[in-house]
Amino acid sequence: MGMTGSGKSTFIRHFCDTATVGDGLKSVTAMVEAHPASNKIDGRRVIFVDTPGFDDTTRPDSAILREIANWLNKARQGGIKLTGIVYLHAINNTRVTGTVKNNLRMFKKMCGDDSMSSVALATTHWGSGEADREKQHARHKELLEDEVFWKPMILHGATDFIHDSEERSALRIVRHLLENRPRDGIDLTIQKEMEEGITLDKTAAGIALEEKLENKKEIYEFEINDLQREIADVKRDNRLTHQKRETEVRILKEEVEKWKNKIKSVEDDWELMKVDRDQLQLERSKELQEEAQRHDEMVAQLQAEKDQNEHLRDENEKKKKQLKLIKARIRQAQGCALM
Repeated sequence: MGMTGSGKSTFIRHFCDTATVGDGLKSVTAMVEAHPASNKIDGRRVIFVDTPGFDDTTRPDSAILREIANWLNKARQGGIKLTGIVYLHAINNTRVTGTVKNNLRMFKKMCGDDSMSSVALATTHWGSGEADREKQHARHKELLEDEVFWKPMILHGATDFIHDSEERSALRIVRHLLENRPRDGIDLTIQKEMEEGITLDKTAAGIALEEKLENKKEIYEFEINDLQREIADVKRDNRLTHQKRETEVRILKEEVEKWKNKIKSVEDDWELMKVDRDQLQLERSKELQEEAQRHDEMVAQLQAEKDQNEHLRDENEKKKKQLKLIKARIRQAQGCALM
């Protein structure tokens, strides 16, 4: 797990040929994906599970949490127990943003303190230059010692690793988790909560996400209030012509509507969280069926366009041959006329 661009798919790629690696700008992992290792690791068959980042630019965090929670629930119901979790963090990020903090908090709540001994915290994207390394070591120290970041997880048993993106480094992390695997695997807090019938919005991770969404909503409401004050000021400004005043008010009102739509989007995201384990499975199954149908329709459309293009190409070839034949007949006729 980890933010988009932290190197999750690259990490898995060391062991599996099926993982797709992105460019770090947007997530290429749209859904939770299981990848069996191409070869056994120390005689064990290992399956790696890749997850989309909570900062995915194309999907809200609520959809990501639903996706991950649903996979974890189905795994638990199927008797599949996790061995451990690798959480990746790109050390070349020059500052730890609010998004990073919020997502890390959600990760902690999803796992729970009891699972932390099976968590590997790995920093990625270390620079090779001496100046870069010095700054990155300072950031790494902050991660380890700050209560907001990794310190609470390490105190509960999580292990810190520096991952240099080489296969041997990734193998060291995987071996650590395999060697320290609890006999019966691990159960994450979110799995236990939803098995008890708690709805996703009332889980510890869901509550953490709600706080994040509430913060977003407050920011949007502040922007709306600010714009409404501007509208009032424009209406009172006698220096403006009537037309100019009307134009500025219209533009500001359009901005207000944009922020209102963002608030509605946040509220819709939160409604998606109000599901229990069984409802979540039914809804995700329906969503996947609809997605498969859209995919089939797109494939059919592309095939139809391909067939149409091939038909047009054949028609063009026929016309070219006909034109060539006509030109030949004209030349022949001209030759006969000269004789």
